[in-house]
Amino acid sequence: MKPIRFSLAQIEAFASVCECGTLTHAAKKLKKDRTTISELVDYLELDLGYALFDRSTRPLSLTDAGKLLYRQARLFLHEAQAFGQIAEHIPQQLSTQLTLCYDAFTPRDFLLRLADKLHGQQIHLNLIATERANAEQMLEKGEADIGLFQAMNRSINERFQWKAIGGISLAVYAKVGYFHVKPVSLLSLASGVQLMPFKDLPPHMAQRLQIADRIQCVTEISMLKALLTAGYGWGFLPTHLHAEQWPDVEKLEAEFGDAGLSHPLVALWDPAQKNQPTVLHALSLMSELFSHPEDVIEAAE
Repeated sequence: MKPIRFSLAQIEAFASVCECGTLTHAAKKLKKDRTTISELVDYLELDLGYALFDRSTRPLSLTDAGKLLYRQARLFLHEAQAFGQIAEHIPQQLSTQLTLCYDAFTPRDFLLRLADKLHGQQIHLNLIATERANAEQMLEKGEADIGLFQAMNRSINERFQWKAIGGISLAVYAKVGYFHVKPVSLLSLASGVQLMPFKDLPPHMAQRLQIADRIQCVTEISMLKALLTAGYGWGFLPTHLHAEQWPDVEKLEAEFGDAGLSHPLVALWDPAQKNQPTVLHALSLMSELFSHPEDVIEAAE
């Protein structure tokens, strides 16, 4: 059976004539010429193969087939109206959603406070934990809006802009009894196994963060916690992880002191991508929240 083809304009014209009783009144309602309304109805009847109106009456009356079809036409127009309303608000929905990528060094309580602030402004924040290299690819493809990572001290992709958000403090952590002499010497740290929450560190980052000759890469925080508490090695970790609160884990004083044991955190974004007003607003909030960490929300374990 050959499918019946019709347009939204034909259904709208048919329903209007049903409700108005004449082509003239239907044309005024739809703000179209009477001839246009007549042609839309005529072509619909031609495609259907049967009459919808008894044209011998004034006002026009529906045939039995027309009565059945009118009910379906009205439902169809309601669906079309709903479609139009949804389509109209799609750009607003797109502009009120952001995707942020981050790594193991990013403070989780900070991310929760940011998500909470944005949620209160009807902006939903997708949070993706990933390595920086993957995040940069997502930024280039428009799959992410902002990347939040430790500074690499190298030139970034020329497509990106960057902004310093703040600094994170680092400290040495290990299972109680892992090191017998305190403060811990560089030699002792170098001879142990260092649990590293990153992989494929660039040389300048390795010089800063890698102390031990033996490295065990653990990029997921819960696994890092499990290995550290089990005594598999020690970690040079951000203090915001509060690893000293993990079972049998202590924060250790090192012979080299704590001078310079901090690392800058930077935000990256592609100004050529969409959502720029929302991105810039989120970046402003990030700087404010990092500088003034009030209203801390406890992260779930």
